[in-house]
Amino acid sequence: MKKKKEDLGSEAFRDLGGSFITPLLKEKKYDNKSIPLVFADEPLKVFVALEVIHLGNFDNFQMEYELDVFLHMQWYDVRLANNFSKPVRIMEKKIIDRIWKPDALFLNSKFSYFHVVTFPNFLMRIYPNGHVTYTVRVTLLPDCQMNFCNFPHDKQRCDLLISSIAHPKSVLEFRWASKQPIIFAKRVLLSDLRIQSIGTEQQCQIDEKLIPSSCLLLLFRLKREGARYIAEKYLPSVLAMVLTSYLTSLDIWFVVIKAFTVLSLVESLAVMAYIKRGRAIEKQAQKAANEYEKDLLQSETKRIGRLYHRLDHFSRVFFPVAFICFVIFYAGIIVKRDESQCVGN
Repeated sequence: MKKKKEDLGSEAFRDLGGSFITPLLKEKKYDNKSIPLVFADEPLKVFVALEVIHLGNFDNFQMEYELDVFLHMQWYDVRLANNFSKPVRIMEKKIIDRIWKPDALFLNSKFSYFHVVTFPNFLMRIYPNGHVTYTVRVTLLPDCQMNFCNFPHDKQRCDLLISSIAHPKSVLEFRWASKQPIIFAKRVLLSDLRIQSIGTEQQCQIDEKLIPSSCLLLLFRLKREGARYIAEKYLPSVLAMVLTSYLTSLDIWFVVIKAFTVLSLVESLAVMAYIKRGRAIEKQAQKAANEYEKDLLQSETKRIGRLYHRLDHFSRVFFPVAFICFVIFYAGIIVKRDESQCVGN
């Protein structure tokens, strides 16, 4: 008898099944394509919250990261107000598709997909007063433009932009939930980065959209863990510098090779600068006010052209000859030098 009472008690708090809402949809000739506006001059407010299941795989090369979340949205649809004593719980995708839902769009996500194993991960609850809650699990691959100027001591900022694909802000307005808009299902552990802070904003800049729609911003501020790089990069080089008390023949070879590389790069940059300057003067000559000014600019263009041609020809001869001389010097003198003198020093 006691067990039966417990079963009856649990039954009293159980939601109604999705089939209960079907007659109401037919009775009211429900249109799932029209937005449920309460007042014509006020937008429908949709409150959004994210429950983060997984955050990680920050890719430095593709400049992206992976985010697996439960997307929670809630709003009021007066057309769904009913006389039921309990909320209606809908898990059937066919019934959910018959009800209007916000057209949430993840603007900076390269790839997204819903989860359907072992059952489509969609859940909707409709309360007697027309309050609707909608939860869906989605995995995202958002874009994150990273700056590595201060690597490996860099700080990164990765965003997630949520907006409407078709409705302007005057019709549909997204807002973050007032209590805990971002929830983590478990502690996030990243291999290379550490989360400094997580922020939300009600507005974000959208340049590529034609419709000025509502937009929400989720912001992750990250800092790279420098301890690993100190152990892997800085410490070995410091030890190598401390332990190396004399200059070897191989050190001389690498220093000279690097010097040739730097000089070649400087020569290329100088030639490119001359070419760019010559083209700029040539454009000025085309817009010259008179023939005298045009002749002066054209002569300057020719002078600059001669300069970078001379520099280029000189480099083509100088660098190979200088390198051959160094190889001969290295093979004839440095390689065959007296080792006892080196040890003595």
